[in-house]
Amino acid sequence: MYPEQKREFAPIYRGQHVLKLDENGAERCTSCGMCAVACPAEAIIMESAERKKGEEGLYREEKYAKTYEINMLRCIFCGLCEEACPKEAIFLTDRIVASDFERDGFIYGKDKLVEKIDKRIDVTKRQTPEVLAFKKIPGLKHNELHTEKLNKGKH
Repeated sequence: MYPEQKREFAPIYRGQHVLKLDENGAERCTSCGMCAVACPAEAIIMESAERKKGEEGLYREEKYAKTYEINMLRCIFCGLCEEACPKEAIFLTDRIVASDFERDGFIYGKDKLVEKIDKRIDVTKRQTPEVLAFKKIPGLKHNELHTEKLNKGKH
């Protein structure tokens, strides 16, 4: 019985969301709003901001999500947000959303959603073989890092 014996979840189980960082530790989210538009429960809200000089290592693009919140009480864990994201910034993980007695604790901000650089979350189970093959195609804009863009402009 639980907690000694934990139930196995399917590999495609949709649990708590994570906002991914790129290979250099910069946030992938550009605050485009596609995830919020795709969300049938209207659980996602965000506020955009422009990246300032010197913040290139923090944010991958010029525009980023100043605030990003998901109301976990409204979320139906359908996965449409991760399908809509053009930057592969948001994924549903195999982690369970913790229970609580207060409603305020279920508004997850960037403090709970952004993965920690030293505790990366593997989301390859959430990606189909077709998506993984697509990502390997050279020349696609979503595969290009900000530093690569800067280096192209110098030549």
